[in-house]
Amino acid sequence: MAHSFPAHTAAGAAGAGVEPPKSNDQRDPSRPAISENLQRDITRHQYAQEHILQSYDLYVPELDSPHLSDTKSKIWILYIHGGYFRDPTVSSSSFYPALARLVATKAKSNGRHLHHVKHHMPSPDETDITPCVAGYASINYRLSPDPQKSPQDPASTSGYELRTAKWPDHLHDVLTAIAHLQAKYGFGERYLLVGHSVGATMALLSTIAAKEGLTTSPSSVSPLPRIEPPLAVLGVSGIYDFPALHESVSSYVELTRNAIPDVRDDKLASPARHKKAEYIDVWAQGRRRALVMAHSKDDGWVDWRQVEEMRDVFAQVEDSASTEIDLRIVELNGSHNDIWEKGTELARAIRESVAILRSLED
Repeated sequence: MAHSFPAHTAAGAAGAGVEPPKSNDQRDPSRPAISENLQRDITRHQYAQEHILQSYDLYVPELDSPHLSDTKSKIWILYIHGGYFRDPTVSSSSFYPALARLVATKAKSNGRHLHHVKHHMPSPDETDITPCVAGYASINYRLSPDPQKSPQDPASTSGYELRTAKWPDHLHDVLTAIAHLQAKYGFGERYLLVGHSVGATMALLSTIAAKEGLTTSPSSVSPLPRIEPPLAVLGVSGIYDFPALHESVSSYVELTRNAIPDVRDDKLASPARHKKAEYIDVWAQGRRRALVMAHSKDDGWVDWRQVEEMRDVFAQVEDSASTEIDLRIVELNGSHNDIWEKGTELARAIRESVAILRSLED
């Protein structure tokens, strides 16, 4: 059974650099600066009971008009944070700055709803997506250890809080959370799945999680939960190819091994190492889908090559006609952590992705 209570996890600030992401001793563990009203309306829910990090933060917008109360035609927005599987200061609350901007846009939109997106397209910074969003959820998942910057003593730390996750524990939790939300709110495929950094990795993999072979873990490990894959995925500052990332920055290898011990899983955990046909057969299943990759050329930690590797997957020629997955690339501005810490660019990418998702239904 899930429990709910006011959300109050930490998220902080770190500047971008040329080295791989590291936990920063100067990262501020306080909550992001958002309004008290918004903070009060965000609640935390446990989707499993094994670990404290098996939770998600939930925000359901208030409806201010009777004609907006039909949630069946609305979508959900689910967010998966990054932090290279290990940073405890990057959590579900890292979505708060973007959420604050998304819900604050309503007052400035002058009634221009996305129902009319084809006839009048406001700028991405103005678009009010409130009329078509039923709720937002930001997902936590079990983390791998970070003994250098965030050590834990197993002798004095409860197993409920000990960070010992190894791949595919992280993906297992994300899928469990999505399945829990789908069962509770009944939105099925009607959601935009957003992920930042390794969150984008898991967002893409979730679309093909129904297939076998995403990990070399022994059969004794619990099988990956099954979900209804989303109408659209937004990968932000995403990692899609671990071997390519290791070629670009060799020091990433050690960080990857920390979370993904088996080198054979590097390719299996890389969305760009799966074929286009897998996404079409497992994700699309004859229906229109959209993949949006939002990335900054000034990212500083994850190079643009990751976008190119994923784009090349969908450039593959298929032998037979099939439903295409609409691929869009959105160029962002700012460094890797700026995207979510400031929230402006993450919110912009979400607005653009919602418009693309809505166009799938026209």
